Amino acid sequence: MVKLWSSSVEGKSHHSSTMGVWRGKMSKRRSLWAAGIMSLLFLFFLSWATIANLGDRVYNDYLKGDLCQMLPSPSPHPKGYSSHSAPPSKQNTSFPNHVPIPILPPIRNYTDAELSTFVLAKDILSRAKDPVGNAKVAFMFLTGGPLPFEKIWEEFFKGHEGKYLIYVHSSREQPARNTSMFQGRDIRPQKVFWGRIEMVDAERRLLANALLDLDNQYFALLSDSCIPLYPFDYVYEYLLGGNMSYVDCFEDPGPHGQGRYMDQMMPEVRRSDWRKGAQWFAVTRYHALMIVADHLYYSKFKLNCKPGPENRNCYPDEHYISTFLHIMNPANLANWTVTYVDWSERRWHPKTYTKNDITFERLQLIQNIKEHVHETSDSLGIRTVKPCLWGGQQRPCFLFARKFLPDTAGDLLQLLSNVTWPLSRHQQERSSATFRF
Repeated sequence: MVKLWSSSVEGKSHHSSTMGVWRGKMSKRRSLWAAGIMSLLFLFFLSWATIANLGDRVYNDYLKGDLCQMLPSPSPHPKGYSSHSAPPSKQNTSFPNHVPIPILPPIRNYTDAELSTFVLAKDILSRAKDPVGNAKVAFMFLTGGPLPFEKIWEEFFKGHEGKYLIYVHSSREQPARNTSMFQGRDIRPQKVFWGRIEMVDAERRLLANALLDLDNQYFALLSDSCIPLYPFDYVYEYLLGGNMSYVDCFEDPGPHGQGRYMDQMMPEVRRSDWRKGAQWFAVTRYHALMIVADHLYYSKFKLNCKPGPENRNCYPDEHYISTFLHIMNPANLANWTVTYVDWSERRWHPKTYTKNDITFERLQLIQNIKEHVHETSDSLGIRTVKPCLWGGQQRPCFLFARKFLPDTAGDLLQLLSNVTWPLSRHQQERSSATFRF
């Protein structure tokens, strides 16, 4: 009995000791849980207060009409440039010295996806950019396969190595390139269908590949039927001399504009935000980053903007980028494209130039255009004509032109390299006192 009692006491003692240890652990766990909950509550109230304060700032700025002054701006200029200066021996004092930041107007509650998109856009726009020692322009060619004007572009790029990079997206085939400059410049291809989201996918793929090189500061989308109207130096300084993106961005109330809008685009894209424009753009690095990083608005267009009468003949390459950048950062859009296209024939596709159209006078006429024109697609056909302002002064609108047939390549090469470009250089030198970048 004594032994049994002793064993029982020892067992109870061991059990009591175990229970004490267990209670001690539970007490520590409760303390940790309590501390964790208090931390979460603190972070929640801190976040709530921060968002509320931001909302007040947004609302106040919105009421004042000053939507773009909340954060510092990046400097998109090459090393040695500033927002108040341009390339050496040139000067530009009329461009804004900051990148306006998109602000959410207090119209409705925004979804998590919208807030995430705006936060990312704000971060991209507000990051001060380190000076670039050798700023480059990315020339991105969207083609079905061959590049008939390689020789022209080779002459255009010659002598300017280190200031440009070439990227080619071929949707149907990847033929051998005719010049060393274009050899090895093809990126991973994907089938592209006219008027469908795959066209936008190819544009975003080109941008993503070009963004991998940190020296690329400007991104020009070109077709296989494009030619450069001016010599390289002029194009380079025109683009890098300011902080504007040249994106055609037009509010068209007619059937080819807002007539393509669908209510499924709500709430992220309102009818009043819907824009139309040519797909050929030239954008700054921060706008290129925003386009590649976007998922929310891209998904809306992928699901709802499709060709065909049942979809109101919506073509995403004519609406996505212009609408997206209009929502995100309209103040830094020039609202015209630097690629000339002739729509005078009023067909589904622009005029195609043949050998008979290749004259010095025609090219000079395009060079001298200093106003961009938009016309509504409704019965009123209202034309809006605005000057192409570069640094506050009216300048030529277009750096490139299309759409030229492949058999015009020889005549164009002779005319551009021997007449048009040399004359442009001479005129630029003569007017350097007044035409300052």
